Amino acid sequence: MKVTFCEKNKWKDAVITMITETHPNIKISTKKCLGKCHRCKSRPIAMVSKKILVGTDEENLYDIINTKFLIP
Repeated sequence: MKVTFCEKNKWKDAVITMITETHPNIKISTKKCLGKCHRCKSRPIAMVSKKILVGTDEENLYDIINTKFLIP
């Protein structure tokens, strides 16, 4: 599985750290832009399996990614 972040999203580093600490086998990448600038400026955002996920804060986005895609 691969989790992709916008390189300009100010919350990405915290979420990436949480994922790599708990799931070191997950591939993480950053793209110049995910094409969701209106969301990206105001909230943490990531793309997993071609789905855009938006959290209210870093922990919420991590929880969304974790429960929907990482926990069996």
